Amino acid sequence: MSDEGDGTQRTPRASRPGMPDRPLGRERHAARGSTVAQGQPVVAVVGYPNVGKSTLFNRLTGRREAVVDSKPGATRDRRQGGTEWNGRQFQVLDTGGIDEADESTMAKDIAAQAIRAIDEADLILFVVDAAVGATPGDLEVAERLRRSHRPVIVVANKCDNADAEMRAQDLWGLGLGDVVTVSALHGRNIGDFLDLLVESLPDDVPAPDESIARMPAFCIMGRPNVGKSSILNALLGEERMIVQDLPGTTRDPVDTIIEWDGQEIVLIDTAGLRRRGRMRERVEVYSQQRALEAAERSDVAIVVADATEGITEADLAACDQAAQNHCATMLVLNKWDLAQPDLTDLAGRVRRKSRQHPPIVACSAVTGEGIDRIIPLAMKLYAKSCTRLSTHELNTALRELAEERPGPRKGKRRLSMRFLVQTGVAPPVFRLEVNDRSLMTRDYGFWLENRLRDRFDLAGVPVDIEVRSRR
Repeated sequence: MSDEGDGTQRTPRASRPGMPDRPLGRERHAARGSTVAQGQPVVAVVGYPNVGKSTLFNRLTGRREAVVDSKPGATRDRRQGGTEWNGRQFQVLDTGGIDEADESTMAKDIAAQAIRAIDEADLILFVVDAAVGATPGDLEVAERLRRSHRPVIVVANKCDNADAEMRAQDLWGLGLGDVVTVSALHGRNIGDFLDLLVESLPDDVPAPDESIARMPAFCIMGRPNVGKSSILNALLGEERMIVQDLPGTTRDPVDTIIEWDGQEIVLIDTAGLRRRGRMRERVEVYSQQRALEAAERSDVAIVVADATEGITEADLAACDQAAQNHCATMLVLNKWDLAQPDLTDLAGRVRRKSRQHPPIVACSAVTGEGIDRIIPLAMKLYAKSCTRLSTHELNTALRELAEERPGPRKGKRRLSMRFLVQTGVAPPVFRLEVNDRSLMTRDYGFWLENRLRDRFDLAGVPVDIEVRSRR
């Protein structure tokens, strides 16, 4: 429990085996905030590696969401964000670099994701490094874009001065029409570029109903190389995320909207969580920061662990990080086809070491075993997190708990719990009025939190208790 300045104390609050036979339905990419971007045109940012695509994406969306690094290959999966210019809303889709000459498996997977983005886009921004000019790699991408029959704007990036803008005019030779000179890093000519962009957008379809409720968001997090992206691919029934045996494949959090039993939800794939001392590159630090930000905007954290290693301290630390961001948590023990540890023993260890007592699901992303239990359990946790308990049943439980274990004593004074009421949901927040909050000890507060969690079946759900002196 921690003291607060207002006199309050607060406790930390389909087609494969094992897959559901129902179709997942409509899959879309989600903008930040977990809202449906129906009716908004999609603009894909594509090009050769290291030409500044993610920098332009960050400039257009107004947020530093995409990881940017001077080394090629920082962006791997597709990433989408919403933005607006002159009253026109649209979605921007960031992609990894397309390098036709690179024969590595990773480069081919990254290019495949970018090519799918081209097929889905209404308008394509072909980014070229104006300081270098049109390279053979740029020419290959240009030929692919001509075959796509999509409207294209050539964006000559890194034009930091008038001389660079003059040299960029040679890019008309790509044969793709308009060439716009910008500096995504410094914001040069961005206004004129956006004017041209919105003029090139297709007409919107009718906007979605404003009364549509916010969709629940589930982030998939955990240590590197435990199979987070494989779990997401298994849930989607397709190779949506790039999956490699090399740890650290996923850099940016990637939002995907699916429909499950008539309910639209957001699945967020994140980078692996490492200890601070083990992050050697700046891009790893940024990726970890993005993963934790994804947890902040999620309702449930699906923490993936490796069954061949059991549940490690790092897995439990990931659960604690999710709890600190007020996420309900569950543990998914992946690679069940390779090892079957004692689940009863693991559940007891998790209960002893994790305050939220997250439930455990065993599965295998390779065979599909247990995959169909993940989303239903996450939905159950989300529903529990949104539960509102009546004041009557809360105070009945409070009286029984006070009899079970009387409050701590200081001298002649003993803590007396007077009244308990729920003041918020997602996560549940409770206000506890006592005779003197200075008598509340950390140990007793944790005991009360755990007993309330057991009493109202809130395992895996954060419980936030504000303690106030009754005046």
